[in-house]
Amino acid sequence: MVLSNNRRALVSAVIISALLNAIGQVLFKTARAVHPNATLLAMFGYLETWAGLTVHGVSAIFWLWVLARAQLSLVYPILALTFPIVVGASAILFSESILPLRWMGVGMVMFGVSLLART
Repeated sequence: MVLSNNRRALVSAVIISALLNAIGQVLFKTARAVHPNATLLAMFGYLETWAGLTVHGVSAIFWLWVLARAQLSLVYPILALTFPIVVGASAILFSESILPLRWMGVGMVMFGVSLLART
């Protein structure tokens, strides 16, 4: 399947937005892992929290660009790409145990996203 330049840019922007969103989530978890006893207000005093907020802000910029060019009902489900990224990063970075059933659920979500992408 050959994508036009406009469609390629749109797909790229959605993927970048999803990737940045996932990175932001990992940074938030990192902030909490490094400062487990900090109050919610105190969390705003840590670099990891601000890095997460910044990455989410950049993700929002890409997302706003996407929304000006595509139907929300089409592109929003593609943000589900964050699921395998976050689950994989959680296993690697935080030594979280990811059971096969959870991976199967992520796989089903990804299958659904692939169906949506064909419309």
